[in-house]
Amino acid sequence: MTSADRLRVRPVRWAGDAVDADDLAAVLRLYEAFETDRIGSWDSGPADVEAALLLPSTLRDETALVLDGDDAVGVAWLKAEPATSDVFADLAVLPGEGERVRCERAVRHIVDAARRHASSHPEQSWLLRTGAWTTDPVLTEVLETEGLETIRRFHRMRIECDSPVVPAVAPPLPPGVALVVRDDDETRRAIWAVDNDAFLDHYNFAPTPYDEWWAEFSVGGTRDPDGWWLLTVDGDPAALCILDDSRAEQNDGYVCILGVRKPYRGRGLATVLLQRAFVRERDRGRAGVQLGVDAENTTGAVGLYERVGMRAVRTVQGYALRL
Repeated sequence: MTSADRLRVRPVRWAGDAVDADDLAAVLRLYEAFETDRIGSWDSGPADVEAALLLPSTLRDETALVLDGDDAVGVAWLKAEPATSDVFADLAVLPGEGERVRCERAVRHIVDAARRHASSHPEQSWLLRTGAWTTDPVLTEVLETEGLETIRRFHRMRIECDSPVVPAVAPPLPPGVALVVRDDDETRRAIWAVDNDAFLDHYNFAPTPYDEWWAEFSVGGTRDPDGWWLLTVDGDPAALCILDDSRAEQNDGYVCILGVRKPYRGRGLATVLLQRAFVRERDRGRAGVQLGVDAENTTGAVGLYERVGMRAVRTVQGYALRL
């Protein structure tokens, strides 16, 4: 049994620009155990967890392990996004007897750490954001007890690559539409510009300077350069699709970003990109393709994904706390 007075928190240790090997192993063990207990499988996987830790926006001094004696029984990760005045947090704890106490300690650390960050950056009004799987009553109750309020829900959607709705071959591009796949600075900047423009009317989005945007994408080992797709219409950048290998451990492809600039919506560009992604991942031997979406998205994204054969397989309830 875990006793609250035995638990202590210490920052994750770093070895230069890498996470200390023992601490990284502990973090990975905790996420695997926690997610498998809550949703039946390890959702994030080692590459994705490590990539999150290495993000430039990660609050290294606040990202921490919860210890019971010398044993790591919880982890709390935090990052700050000045563009939206958000502190994002995530946690995992060792499931089983005593897990509620572990959740309480991890959540209290997240709240305290977010408040410290807000206090040290008083020029902005900060919001703490986190989430819990809707199948996790323990964490849900702890978050609400600590004063966090529900905001929006976010779906993880998936399609099996052997689904009959996946085309036999990649669908042709519409007239005047070209697919650009080049891993160079010019193309990446064009993709960045489309990303910033396509999501201006989306919930809690703020444009990001190129250097910050690229720094987030260039860390970790999940980037798939051949899956960075730019669609142009009569030479004008119109849409993007970024695929990555963050779900490779599950033998799934992952659509990290899919966006269409407002003047080019309603032409089927997103559908073409998704269907081409399904075919590509199937031909690579992947079992399925996943993506995440705001369940209350106002552009009809959920309906689009359902029309191409994707279905929500799990849902995260978002929570927030004004700091």
